[in-house]
Amino acid sequence: MGNGDTLKLKGKVEALQLNVEGLLKLLGGDSEDRLRFWEIIKGITTPAEFQLVDHELDVMQGLVRQVQGSLNVTEQVAREVARGTEA
Repeated sequence: MGNGDTLKLKGKVEALQLNVEGLLKLLGGDSEDRLRFWEIIKGITTPAEFQLVDHELDVMQGLVRQVQGSLNVTEQVAREVARGTEA
């Protein structure tokens, strides 16, 4: 799933959440009716939210790997520079 797809999915989830909030206000009924309606909507949105979180965690892990690699290279260069100044 590309970043564009993730942003599009995130926008859809947020729009659905706002629309559901408005529907719940209009729905009226008793608390059981609202709870039943909410459970249906939650069943639809939960998988999409899971995909968003999963993607974000993958991105964060990739960034941590990049930083770790950069630090390793920086450390190697620093050692080489330190050796060069000792000579």
